[in-house]
Amino acid sequence: MTAIAIWCNHEVQQSPGLWVAGDSRISASPESVLIDDGSKLFALPVICRSPGPDGFFSHVSYAHSFGYCFAGSTLMAQNTYLALIPLLGNLVATANYVPSLADVAKFLFAYLSRTFDDYKARVGEMAVFEVALFGFCHSTGSLSAFHFKPKIDSGTCMLACNEHLNMGDRDFLYLGDAQDRVTKRLTSAFSSQSVPGRPLSRIPRYVIQDCIDDESFPRIGGELQIGIADALGFRPLALCKPRTLGQPAAYTSYLGRELTEDLAWVGQAKVGLPALA
Repeated sequence: MTAIAIWCNHEVQQSPGLWVAGDSRISASPESVLIDDGSKLFALPVICRSPGPDGFFSHVSYAHSFGYCFAGSTLMAQNTYLALIPLLGNLVATANYVPSLADVAKFLFAYLSRTFDDYKARVGEMAVFEVALFGFCHSTGSLSAFHFKPKIDSGTCMLACNEHLNMGDRDFLYLGDAQDRVTKRLTSAFSSQSVPGRPLSRIPRYVIQDCIDDESFPRIGGELQIGIADALGFRPLALCKPRTLGQPAAYTSYLGRELTEDLAWVGQAKVGLPALA
């Protein structure tokens, strides 16, 4: 399945953000790994246009991106994401309108609910998934997350939405396998102190990495993937990894793949993902 943590990071006091860390394993079952480089963290662009001088909706009045991540059914979550891009990327309004994160979450909930209802009728438990939408809301000036997850209501499995509004320092939410075990690890980690190489402001990334390395979590594995959602939008990060532990030589990795020359350049433009050590 997956292990994803979203938390509020205040390293930059003037521009806090919601950080997200997850694994990259996609499995058919606990005993069957499909791929170990599965992308689970995405930028969901929201673009709104208003009438320009030509009378058409040609003026971009709002452009921002939120974080979108998932656990569970890859087909469900990725297909929904691909369907949402042309819908949310082509909003129109008669005035300079700024959609709130809550507005986007309400729309997302409506779309996810319909997709989930259709799919669960065909495949039952295999349709189970959870999604989080998170980031900075320009309408409220706050960092918030919306967690969409199935629940049983009067004997019927239906999608529910949990709000995490105005998230502050050390607030977090978790999506994925072993909910109790991993949540306890995250809570315990936030209750401790920073140590060299494991700053408290980034502690969930190390907890997720520990889960990836822990063989008692067979459906959590692959590579660590990280992203940040703030006032600038959502952006994924690459990893800077040593070729030999303790030696200075290093390389840039994304989803476990080294960004070699043929993967680092598009013509004369270089892939500019910022990288964390």
